[in-house]
Amino acid sequence: MPKRKNEEKIKRYRSKIRKLEQEQRKYKRIIYSSSEDFDKDSDNENLDIADIEPLNSEYRSDKNSALNNEETKYDSDQEPVVSELEPDILTALGETTEETSKLGPKIHDKLAQLWLPILRKGIHKEAKEKLLKEYLIPENCSLLQAPKLNPEISAAVSEGTKTRDKRVEAVQQQLGQGISALNKGLELLLDDGKDRLQAVKFLSDSCRILCDLHFVETEARKKFVTPGLDKSFINIMQEVDRDDLLFGNKLTEKIKATKVIEKHGLQIKKPVQNLKASYPSQQPSTSRSRSQGNWGGPSRFSSNRGGRGGPKKNTLPSRRAPPGTSFQPKPSPQSRHRATTQQH
Repeated sequence: MPKRKNEEKIKRYRSKIRKLEQEQRKYKRIIYSSSEDFDKDSDNENLDIADIEPLNSEYRSDKNSALNNEETKYDSDQEPVVSELEPDILTALGETTEETSKLGPKIHDKLAQLWLPILRKGIHKEAKEKLLKEYLIPENCSLLQAPKLNPEISAAVSEGTKTRDKRVEAVQQQLGQGISALNKGLELLLDDGKDRLQAVKFLSDSCRILCDLHFVETEARKKFVTPGLDKSFINIMQEVDRDDLLFGNKLTEKIKATKVIEKHGLQIKKPVQNLKASYPSQQPSTSRSRSQGNWGGPSRFSSNRGGRGGPKKNTLPSRRAPPGTSFQPKPSPQSRHRATTQQH
């Protein structure tokens, strides 16, 4: 009975040791256990710890060596500490450049509501032409007008180059007219601000012209990009409004939606069956097929109409008599009959 009781105690203590080992592996720290803990758990049960102590000492030595290796490895992998630079050196190096674009202070909400639709859609053609006619290039600042292409250069370059130059010329001309409207407003403000409302109108028209020019350049960029894209997505690109991206932030969602619509459309589309007419392999016909060469059928003329039509007779090649022999015509049947009567 005492022997059995001791074996149970040994098993219980061994299970406790296993639990301690598992906890040490999990948290990677050393758990020091003392004989007092064992005395509290056993409730005044005496145990000779001489058998368990070698296991604990061996485990502690292995664990300490492993921890030392981990610490040395961590020390070697740790990056060296970089010393901070002095304030004078930082000032000499200059300020850091921010990756994100920095926006300025807000403008009046009413002004933003006026310009944003023009930046997205532009000005209508008729209203734009009427607006540009009001602001001509000043006579004393003629360089605001877009320069024309020299005739000699125009004759030497290709049509594509001329077209691109015409587009840039129109952009320059609109830019010059926008600056002209801006100067008219500034002129009224410099003149003691007598006509403030008219100055505000000039400045507003100037902003309209420049915002429309901004829209024109946005559309030009789209045209530069779309030729390299799939034609099925060009219609999607044209319908998308710009924001901080050229084709909008929701372009990916619209492309996915278009693909889903096309997929469902193909599923509900009625399949087209190619029904081929079944013809007999051999048609009973006594006449020759029309598809044989250039044969045009039988002749319309009979063979007894003076040789006009009909099949041509094959003539045998003539044989010449050998030299030295005289030509003797063959006797006719009548001459042969006379010769026989005379002999009789």
